[in-house]
Amino acid sequence: MPSEVLPPLSEHQLLLLFAELFLLLFTARGLGEVAKRMGLPSVLGELLAGIVIGPSLLGALAPGLFLAIFPRNQVSIT
Repeated sequence: MPSEVLPPLSEHQLLLLFAELFLLLFTARGLGEVAKRMGLPSVLGELLAGIVIGPSLLGALAPGLFLAIFPRNQVSIT
């Protein structure tokens, strides 16, 4: 059991978390279906979704949008 209590998430942080999860799951599911229709395993489309949404593509092409969706000053649990 941790000795210190973490502060609760603010309403904005919670909304951002749900938006991030929705974006990740929606994109992974969509690209997984595209891969499956192409005769490839759906996991390849899901991996591609991670590359598209991550810093490799979205972060390089639209860094402002990437930082708005995935800010660097998130609360980390260690």
